[in-house]
Amino acid sequence: MTQSMLERPAAQAPVNRAVATTLEEWRAAAGNRLVPVNVSAEGSFSGTITWRSIEGASLSEIIAEPHRVHRAPELIDSTERPYIKLSLQMQGTGYLTQGERHAELRAGDLAIYETSRPYSLEFPAPLRCMVMAFPLESLNVPLSLIRRITAVRLPGDEGIGQMISPFMQHVAEHLDELSGVTGARLLRSTLDLLAAFVYAQLPEDSSGEGHSRREELRAYKLYIDEHLYDPELSASTVAKAHYVSVRYLQYLFSEEDITVSGYIRSRRLEKCRLDLSDPAQASLSVLQIAQRWGFTDASHFSKVFRAHTGASPRTYRAAHLAE
Repeated sequence: MTQSMLERPAAQAPVNRAVATTLEEWRAAAGNRLVPVNVSAEGSFSGTITWRSIEGASLSEIIAEPHRVHRAPELIDSTERPYIKLSLQMQGTGYLTQGERHAELRAGDLAIYETSRPYSLEFPAPLRCMVMAFPLESLNVPLSLIRRITAVRLPGDEGIGQMISPFMQHVAEHLDELSGVTGARLLRSTLDLLAAFVYAQLPEDSSGEGHSRREELRAYKLYIDEHLYDPELSASTVAKAHYVSVRYLQYLFSEEDITVSGYIRSRRLEKCRLDLSDPAQASLSVLQIAQRWGFTDASHFSKVFRAHTGASPRTYRAAHLAE
């Protein structure tokens, strides 16, 4: 990649910008930023991508000539960290395909897709879009539910979309201002809003039974999130607090291919990950953060955190506070 093509602002304003005047430059700058994809276009091509990272999430504004993007099956590695992408079409028209669904996206429309399965995007005219990409675990919504609304047009002028669409447009205009504590808190609020958005888009089971179980499971998850600080939190304490059996509780969680203890651990690790990358928590030691979220053994925490993120708590913190 040439120096003239990639412009990096000073360290105190970690916004990255890549300007491509050929398709080859675009492949290098934007094609493989998070996961490998194929990029193609007919005729001449130019594009600009501006992005920054906040707590493991990537926020990108894309302005480009017509082109196609394809996440082919042979490019997908089962060991890769899965990302969820939320796209806002700001100008032009986009066509998103994932699985058996196809969505035509016009200005103001939102769409969700995920990187563990093939997808394709086609932009037949010049475009501008905003894309938020974040690790699956940061959303706190099971992939099985997210997949029910991937490649579906989500109108930005209805429901919660009325809040998310203008927000993403604002982010595109002010990427350089989203840093430090403000950016971290704004991202967390956005993920909470997006989780509510995902649940709001899911169709109710015609019998009502599936919807009832889903709401019940959400209540148990909420209780867990509110008690992560308690080292004694377990399937038994959750079941006892709700007057249900542990077996029934495990059954509900098994529908999302996870155990209760696995869910508790993943939520604790995610809270620790967020705190370790939050400048506002820099005065707290790694052990204090671990204890805040219910971990009592430092060596055990370090081991499971490394398995969760691929880095030790100290290494992860140093890398993300330096962004």
